[in-house]
Amino acid sequence: MKSRTLLVRALRWATAATLAAGGYIHAQLYADGYRFVHVVGPLFLLQAGASFALAVLLAAGTPPPLLRAAAAGVALGALGGFAASRTVGVFGFTERGLRPAPQAALSLLAETGTLLCLALWQAAVFRARRREAPPVRLEPRPGSAWPSPRLRELRNTVRVLLGLDDDTAVVIRQLSGDARGCPPPETVVEVLPMDGGEPHRWTLHRSADQITEHDLRTALLHRRQ
Repeated sequence: MKSRTLLVRALRWATAATLAAGGYIHAQLYADGYRFVHVVGPLFLLQAGASFALAVLLAAGTPPPLLRAAAAGVALGALGGFAASRTVGVFGFTERGLRPAPQAALSLLAETGTLLCLALWQAAVFRARRREAPPVRLEPRPGSAWPSPRLRELRNTVRVLLGLDDDTAVVIRQLSGDARGCPPPETVVEVLPMDGGEPHRWTLHRSADQITEHDLRTALLHRRQ
């Protein structure tokens, strides 16, 4: 878990760095003369502003699902504009090869790096979601399918109460008592952020079938361990 958390954190910062690099290159080209190019100049300025804004939000730890999509859009837009300017032209504006040098090549590296970091980040999140399956000690209700629909319902309720995003794993484990019923069953709720945030754990001293939304709200909001 710690290694996955560090990987996601590293990819978040790497994405912010490549976005900032791409934004800086476009801002420099704008200042160096592209501001006088019809339509293309404002587009360079917009590209730079969007890249810097997304880089700051990612570095600040803003919940990332929508930011990843926006970052991919910015990088793809820059690469699409690069290709168009060297083929069909962009509003009558054309360039050749990797000119201006070295900004054109550096911009390609920055935008490609952003897309690569985003792809690796999404893969790490996908693997974390697959590992969110309940452990073998989970106890479903008699006659219910495995995993217990009740446990899935509790997991969804935890997400709603805490306002969790898709990059946060929720694991619920039900620990059964012995044959004499002592100690009583316990239900453990764990919230595990995948972007480097602090994990949290709560223990409710009753079975999953007996837990109500009020019990969850009280435990999550007032008895954080």
